[in-house]
Amino acid sequence: MPDFKLKTKYWETYQKVEEIFERSRILKRQLELELGRWNFVVFGPQGNEHTIVREGSAVHLKVNDSLIYIATLGNPEEVGMRGMPIREFAQGDVPMELRDLEIYQIDPLRPLTIFDKRKGPHPSEATERIMEEFKNKNVAVIETPDESYWSLSVLKYLKECDQFFPDALTEVLKKGRLPIKGHFSPETMKYH
Repeated sequence: MPDFKLKTKYWETYQKVEEIFERSRILKRQLELELGRWNFVVFGPQGNEHTIVREGSAVHLKVNDSLIYIATLGNPEEVGMRGMPIREFAQGDVPMELRDLEIYQIDPLRPLTIFDKRKGPHPSEATERIMEEFKNKNVAVIETPDESYWSLSVLKYLKECDQFFPDALTEVLKKGRLPIKGHFSPETMKYH
């Protein structure tokens, strides 16, 4: 199964990604795929006074942009395609220093949807209170070291999900057989 790659113009961006990946903690995993979605809660400090809590999901097996999806399965640079910009992946909610970051080969590439964003408890109380709030829900709980980098912490979690629950469409495409009769065209997707 393909792993993802990141591309950026600036070495500092890679260093920041590495730091966030190392410091992100997955406190609880979603145990069952719910209607094709990976549900998550991600929280992290905003300054010293409070946290920001985001509830959202990543849709599994949903192709929003077929060209980008197919290009990101292989090596997009070989076919002249770009990866998915992090700002598109995170629906625009990223710090300026990550704006040039592109994601290649996440399996499947899927933008995140945030349903709720709210101010959370003080950082010293956040882990305990959020774990208590979501203990009986089928949702992953992810702690990010800085709320502005929440999308990178979720990306780390999705990487783990993809290792244990591979995308069926990707697996079929790698074998050269589509699950339906048809072909992909740059203009449209045609079926017969």
